[in-house]
Amino acid sequence: MRISAKIMAENIKANLAKQSAQLSKTQIEIATGKKINSLSDDPEGVGKVLDYRTTLSTIDQYQQNITDAKTRVEYTETILGQINGLVNDAKDIASNADTENGEALAEEVANIRDQILSLANSRYNGSYIFSGDSTNTEPFEYDEISGDYQYNGDDGSHSVMVGEGIQITLDADGSEMFTETVSGSGDTVFDVLDDLEAALLSGDETGISDTVALLADIDENLEMERSKFAAAYSRLEDTEERWTTLSNAVETMRSDVEDADVTEAAVDLQLQQTSYELLLQVASEVLQPTLLDFL
Repeated sequence: MRISAKIMAENIKANLAKQSAQLSKTQIEIATGKKINSLSDDPEGVGKVLDYRTTLSTIDQYQQNITDAKTRVEYTETILGQINGLVNDAKDIASNADTENGEALAEEVANIRDQILSLANSRYNGSYIFSGDSTNTEPFEYDEISGDYQYNGDDGSHSVMVGEGIQITLDADGSEMFTETVSGSGDTVFDVLDDLEAALLSGDETGISDTVALLADIDENLEMERSKFAAAYSRLEDTEERWTTLSNAVETMRSDVEDADVTEAAVDLQLQQTSYELLLQVASEVLQPTLLDFL
């Protein structure tokens, strides 16, 4: 009988320890909202969770790249739109020029040119957006010696990594964007506006007329560049949508493995507490010391 009592006591103690550990585990699950709080909880699950988190981190980086690129595209397209509008203003002046008001119109053209120069030297996050890869170099400046506007950038572009080995390229070569390309003259918008200003000041009607077609070509070139950015924006949105879908799927898989059902855990906790209290009551009755325990 003494041996049986000892065995029973050991069993009760073991069950108490097990119940206490389970109670503690459930309390931690409720507090953290996680059913995996240590490696011992689910070694295989821990490995899966780490893989899911790595995947989610990678997706998040691509999504951040896309978000930044979309903002850059929106900003660039806005700048190009403003320049586009100014070029059209200059074209309207040239198309309807009254040489009797040449001086006043020339001043308007000079103002338009200065506005375009300022816009062409715009920055995004501290980097020039129309200087190719030379993002720390102001793309356009007036050379007082030659009397020309110089392009100091290069023909590079801005690439955005949106997936494993997948890049979307955004034009950044200002010399290409703001140059007349149809006739092959290679005149920049600044050259044409300089010519228009000079023709207005001198009353050169032929010179004024010549700039109309050139400004129309530059306008067309700007529209084409804007359409490229619109297409790039559409690709960015499509890619972002795919990543969002995948991210949601991976997050669901991670949650299934790692996250606790707090409502269910609360019910389990109540049952475990009741069971533990009953076991304590049984233990207090069974484990009461008797005279035989001291013999």
